[in-house]
Amino acid sequence: MEGLRKDAARNRARIVDAARESVARGEPLTLNAVARAADVGVGTVYRHFGCVEELEEVLVWDRFDELAEIMQAPGSARLEAVVAAHFALLAEDELFERVTSRAAPALDRTAAMRTSLVDTLALLVAEARSAGRVRAGVDADAVLVLVCGLAHGVRSAGLAPGSASAQTLLQVVLDGLRGGEPEAAPRGPAPRPAT
Repeated sequence: MEGLRKDAARNRARIVDAARESVARGEPLTLNAVARAADVGVGTVYRHFGCVEELEEVLVWDRFDELAEIMQAPGSARLEAVVAAHFALLAEDELFERVTSRAAPALDRTAAMRTSLVDTLALLVAEARSAGRVRAGVDADAVLVLVCGLAHGVRSAGLAPGSASAQTLLQVVLDGLRGGEPEAAPRGPAPRPAT
């Protein structure tokens, strides 16, 4: 990080690495446990991160960057690609979901990243709507609610994001965003062929 002395930058990197390893093992993230794992004093951790939420946010900045890059990719179906990628990132990374659903980020950089992503998503939704690929009344906030809800539901059900069941659910969301009339179900018994 800019402005840190070399030893302070090394300590910060050790703290972040230890926290990342702790999350990968599925352990609860606490600043005291991270200090022990990083072999630094707890005061050193608190000098870099005032609370566990700050550390959590730093751990998922690369996810925000990944999603921002996907949003810039060209193509006529950009919104669909972004929804699918965002779903996969959230379903694979519970910490990313927790940070993105937080009412108020702990760090200014996280808030700026989130605002930038929502603004870009709003442009993609408007672009898709003008091309007739998104139903009226759907905005960026609605897309985020759908994607976050789907990712949470898939993880809660123990489904892998790439599984056939999870992909079917994702397709239902994408089809719902497009709108239009669903195919009418046949009414009454099917006609019998003449004999």
